[in-house]
Amino acid sequence: MSQPSYDLFIDPRFAEIYRRQPIVLVDVGARGGLKSNWTAARRHLQMIGFEPDKREHARLADRSASGETIFDVALNNERGPVRLHVAKDRGLTSIYEPDRDFLATFPDPDRFETVAIESVDGDTLDSLRGAQQIRDIDFVKADTQGSELLVLQGARQSLVASAIGVEVEAEFTPIYKQQPVFADVDAYLRQLGYLLFDLRPCYWKRAAGRDLGGPRGQIIWTDALYLKSLPALRDTIDGFEAADRKGKALKAVSIALLYGYCDYALEIARALAPVFSPDERRLIDQRLLASVESSGPLAAIPGSRRIAASLVRLAKWIRPRSRGWSVSNADLGNLR
Repeated sequence: MSQPSYDLFIDPRFAEIYRRQPIVLVDVGARGGLKSNWTAARRHLQMIGFEPDKREHARLADRSASGETIFDVALNNERGPVRLHVAKDRGLTSIYEPDRDFLATFPDPDRFETVAIESVDGDTLDSLRGAQQIRDIDFVKADTQGSELLVLQGARQSLVASAIGVEVEAEFTPIYKQQPVFADVDAYLRQLGYLLFDLRPCYWKRAAGRDLGGPRGQIIWTDALYLKSLPALRDTIDGFEAADRKGKALKAVSIALLYGYCDYALEIARALAPVFSPDERRLIDQRLLASVESSGPLAAIPGSRRIAASLVRLAKWIRPRSRGWSVSNADLGNLR
């Protein structure tokens, strides 16, 4: 993902607040470590990861940086042991059994093959937060191969009372037996006051005709970005002690900026204006309005939009044909 050209943390005068109240990212399914789109927030970031794969957990724990904590627990919608179908490609391990009949119609289905069944410790995010092992939560990223809804159900209190945004992987059609799909996840998050901001869909072409037609096949899954609505965000802010409300509001602005939604960041700052002093409100307005990027130097040429559209079409015509069968967009969010 592209990195923002503006300061996510608005102005150095807020640095002490961010130092005391860093953005808390809960990464459920932390395989591979901190994702690249969050590196821009490292300066004031605390990452709490969950990775039940013992080997990957050990690797992550060994490489963890300051401000990172990794739990070897499978988050779920209830406490207790969780049964994992360990896949040949361990990144595809799930609590659900893969749907072999469906997967067999696409290339490389063997990567989903279950090579072992393992029982691991399971817990809910709300339980861990209630036990004070985790305190404040600002953002939840969930990628657990089909069980994301269960993770979010076990985090209901945290999503209402603390979190500001969610990035979740969800399937449009089951690739694991009896798994929830995107419609279930979307309905659940909307009920809790979250708004869908963006999708990064992935398309698979069937093995029988992987080289036929255009690059896209059937839409299979997506990464989805949700940010809390203004009414729900106000309720969340009001639930914090007065001394912590300003920090929470600033983090809501920063998360919107991280994903490139400068318009929503400005709307959040203005909606939460009572937590800031008049000088702080003016400063935030100035910084956010100054973050608007100017158009390119040729944008003023008459017919520039038509020229740009023609160049995009030309790029598609001359691009070498890919033999890939899985296609997705590069970015999630509104960054160039």
